[in-house]
Amino acid sequence: MNSAATLLEQRRVTGIEFTQEQFAALLAPSTPDAVVATLLTTLAMSSHSDAEASALTQAYVASGKQVNWPDATQVVDKHSTGCVGDDVSIVLAPLLAATGLRVAKITGSALRHCGGTLDKLHCIPGLRLDLTVAEFVGCVETVGFCIAGQSPELVPADGRTYALRERTGTVDVAALIAASIMSKKLATGAATIALEVKYGPGAVVATEADADELVRLMRAIGEAAGRRMLMSTCDASQPLAPAAGPLLELREAVAVLRGGGAPVLREHVTGLAEQILHAVPAPDSGTPIRSRIDDALDSGVAYEMFCHYINHLGGDAEWLDMGLETTHAPAVVTYHAPRPAIYTGIDARPVGEAAQMLAAVDAACGVRIVAEPGKPVSAGQSVLEVHAPDPVSGHAYADALGRHCHFHD
Repeated sequence: MNSAATLLEQRRVTGIEFTQEQFAALLAPSTPDAVVATLLTTLAMSSHSDAEASALTQAYVASGKQVNWPDATQVVDKHSTGCVGDDVSIVLAPLLAATGLRVAKITGSALRHCGGTLDKLHCIPGLRLDLTVAEFVGCVETVGFCIAGQSPELVPADGRTYALRERTGTVDVAALIAASIMSKKLATGAATIALEVKYGPGAVVATEADADELVRLMRAIGEAAGRRMLMSTCDASQPLAPAAGPLLELREAVAVLRGGGAPVLREHVTGLAEQILHAVPAPDSGTPIRSRIDDALDSGVAYEMFCHYINHLGGDAEWLDMGLETTHAPAVVTYHAPRPAIYTGIDARPVGEAAQMLAAVDAACGVRIVAEPGKPVSAGQSVLEVHAPDPVSGHAYADALGRHCHFHD
C-alpha cells in the first residue's frame, strides 16, 4: 500500500480517485491529524464522482461496528443537515416510536452557527449519549428509539474528520457532508433513511442548488447500499423554531412533545412524520396516519416515550418538569419593536452565531424570538429576547440582532 503522502501527491498531480481501501489507509488511527487534514483539503479542492463519495462513506462505515437488526424493515433513521432552531429530531424520534416504528439515530454536535442535537440533549442531567453498540441496540429495542452520539465503536473515522472539518474550513464540501451523514445512517442498519437538507443563510448548505446536489449524492450513496431513501429540502432563511441555544431549543422541543409548543415546529415535524409513515407503514391500527400522529402528541404518548428514553439512559425525566422550566440564564434582555409595523422576520444566521457564542458560556443562554413573522407589532412590543451571562453582553447582542430584524410599514 502506498504511503499516505504518496497517495495524496498522486491525487494532486494526476487527479486519481481514491478507493475504499485507500481511504481506509488514509483514515487509519495511526495516520497523523495533519495528514487527515490534508486529505480533507485535497478533496475540497478537487472534483469527485459518486463512486468516490460512496467509497469514502464505506470506509467510514468499515472503521467501526455495524448494527444488524433481525427485522430492519420497521427501523428508520432520520437526519437533517442542520439549521438555526432545528429541534426536529428530539420531537420526531419519540413521535415515530409512539406510532409503532423504531428509530435508530446517531447524531452530532454543533457545526458553525447551527446547534447540534447532542448539545441540546446534554442539557438533561445524567443522560448518557456515548453508548456502546449493544447499549444503542438495547435502547431501540426497549424504548422504541435511540438518539446517541458517535462512539469509538460506530464510524470512528467519521468522528475524527467531523472535528477536523471545522478546523480545515471544509464543512460545506458536498462529498464530505454526504459521506459523514450517510456513514452514520448505514452503520445503524436502518432500512429506511429520511434525510432533510436545509439550505439558505441559516443552514450549513448555502443554496437550493447545493441542496439539490447533496440530495442527489446522498440518494445515490444510500440506494447503492440498498436503502430506501426519503429526501426533502427546506428553506432555512428564518429560524425553524423560535429559539436558538441548547436549553432554549430543548424547551421548545419538549413543549411540542407535550402537545403544545410553536405551531411552526409542530407542523414541520408532523409533516415529516406523515411522509415517513406513508413510506414505512407502522403496525396498522385502523386510524388515519395524520390522526395517529396528532393523537401521539396530544395524548402525551410521545412525551412519555421521550421520558422513557431519558430514564433508560441514566437521566432523570422528572427534571423536565422540575429543572427545565426553572433553569434560566443570568440575564434576559429584550429587543423591542422601534415602531408600529408588520414584523416580517429576522436573518437566521446572526441568530445562530449569537446563540453559539452565548451558549459557549452557559447552555441556558441563547436567543428566543417572541414576535411572530407576518403579524403586526406595536412600538415597544417585545420582538426577541437575548438570554445572556450578564446584562452588558445581553444588551450588546440585543442591539446587534435588532439590526437584523425586518419590519414592513
